[in-house]
Amino acid sequence: MMTTTVSPSLAKRGRLACLALCLLSVLPARTQTAAPAGLNSIVSDDRTEVLCQSMTQASVKRTRTVKILNRKGMEAALFVCPCDNFNSLQRFSGVILNAAGNVVRKIKKSDLQRTEYSAITMGSDDYLYYYECDYPTFPFSITYEWEMKKNNGIVYYPSFSPQDSYHQSVERASYRMEQSAGQTCRYRPRNAEGANIEVKESTGPAGQQIVEVTARQMPVIPSEPFSPPKADLMPCVYFAPTTFKFDKSEGTMNDWKTFGQWQWDLLAGRDALPEQARAKVRQIAEGRATDREKVKAVYDYLGQTTRYVSVQLGIGGWQPIAAANVCQVGFGDCKGLSNYARAMLGELGIASTYTVISTTNERLLPDFASLTQMNHAILQVPLPGDTLWLECTNPTLPFGYVHEDIAGHDALLVEPAGGRIYRLPTYPDSLNTQVNRAIVTLSPDASARIENTCTSRLFQYENEIDIRYLKPDKQKDRIRSGITLSQADVQAFSIDERKTAEPTSVISYTATTNLYGQKTGSRLFVPVNVLRRRFSVPTSARRVHPIRVGYGYLDTDSVCLRMPQGYAIEGIPKPVSVESKFGSFHSEVSVDGQDIWIVQRLHLRKGVYAPGEYEEFIRFRKQVGDQYSSRVVLKKSEPKE
Repeated sequence: MMTTTVSPSLAKRGRLACLALCLLSVLPARTQTAAPAGLNSIVSDDRTEVLCQSMTQASVKRTRTVKILNRKGMEAALFVCPCDNFNSLQRFSGVILNAAGNVVRKIKKSDLQRTEYSAITMGSDDYLYYYECDYPTFPFSITYEWEMKKNNGIVYYPSFSPQDSYHQSVERASYRMEQSAGQTCRYRPRNAEGANIEVKESTGPAGQQIVEVTARQMPVIPSEPFSPPKADLMPCVYFAPTTFKFDKSEGTMNDWKTFGQWQWDLLAGRDALPEQARAKVRQIAEGRATDREKVKAVYDYLGQTTRYVSVQLGIGGWQPIAAANVCQVGFGDCKGLSNYARAMLGELGIASTYTVISTTNERLLPDFASLTQMNHAILQVPLPGDTLWLECTNPTLPFGYVHEDIAGHDALLVEPAGGRIYRLPTYPDSLNTQVNRAIVTLSPDASARIENTCTSRLFQYENEIDIRYLKPDKQKDRIRSGITLSQADVQAFSIDERKTAEPTSVISYTATTNLYGQKTGSRLFVPVNVLRRRFSVPTSARRVHPIRVGYGYLDTDSVCLRMPQGYAIEGIPKPVSVESKFGSFHSEVSVDGQDIWIVQRLHLRKGVYAPGEYEEFIRFRKQVGDQYSSRVVLKKSEPKE
């Protein structure tokens, strides 16, 4: 199983996170002293003040002091500030203190780097200020103080989230929100149980709403394998306006219904197509007998005539480009392309629903509507007995397929009556299959020839099929990376894709190696399965967080080991059958003449389990891992006298 490619995003925060990770990856080595075990940084003080002068203007002041204990804590020393036409950085200062508390560096606004997103997205007014701290000796403290100005509309407020890294403690933090008289904001704590967070609401002398959040001695959150997403662990308090104005647009956000009404209003008049485009739509649908066939014709045409370009200009971060403009220029973002497909289907009399969704968060907070919970747009087409979900930004995805980044996620259907939460379908774990059928021809010197056909379906198809876009030498590297051998040379390969509603990829290859196992004297120690490199087994039994298996699948491997002449079996693994709440695993070995047949089948279940079940979880994965890494022992036969 490999990491899947994330679909293009509606929001800007994904690019911010990627840049932050890139900056951290190039930090130079540093001198460090010992830090408390399991602790990488300490937030000494974090203060945020939000003053809303009106529905369109606000100031945000923040001061943050962090003590960096070791290199792993350098993530907390990175200053990142996203800006756009609605949010600008008014002032900034910073200071670094060494372990003795002496000032060793002052940081001015002119020291910040500025990165334009528009160079990447081609249609964006957002940009990023950042500072990459490079102080070489640990521990040290760094303080940032800055002020942001919100202009021309407010649709979201910063959250109270002082703890933003694993293995980080918070000594004290505060957040104060003040609304002008007649305005109100909504707030919602999340993951706050046991985090020593207190929220108070009061009314000021002029009738203004005041919300104050304080926290002291927030406990450390460790990083653990198979944990829930970071957003499900880090304590925070979300804030969102109740009513808002934004770039000449007005709306309310009391709940998802009213929020969806604002989104619906943003679509008004943007589905009109010029007559030439309307005629083209009718032409491509001509002769199609069913609505499903017509939808597919539109989906294919969209993929052939448009490309994805992010557009974040002004309100364009939330409002789609007009369908007529997408038709004219041939590109758009997820919003514009989904709306364009909606317009074309409307010309054919086929109803569809513009839908906003998150590619990262599976669940929306049902009792707290906010714009920042979604980052993507797709299209729902509710045909009789067969609702389709169109991913309009990625025409390489098969028609009718619900890809991994949105399958099973909550979405907001944007309808004339307002927004409505709807959960997308997903596929049973047992259908996300990968089947290897391999023949390994062994030689007496421990070299071997491997012939394998790997067939992947649904999510496993999605994880594998991006190999198509690599150059041939990189394709060989990709295939080689899945083989648990230090030496393997891919001689030949082929890739076949079957783009049905339940898509499949078939990768066949031949590889050779000079070291398949180990030769010791008259014996060969031969691995039973070299095709499961990525199966991990946690080493620590200590557990705080719930266990989250975010991906369920069924792997089946059939490997035929052909023994070299003159060798006989001295030892083979015993059959194993493991049943667990986490899944099941079966392994058996049989012999047919000079052929040893190994069949292994792993069914891993997606789910969330209690921390107390971690030892059982490790035991299950270790049983599987031991079988994947087990060996057959062959011994050279003594010559007959």
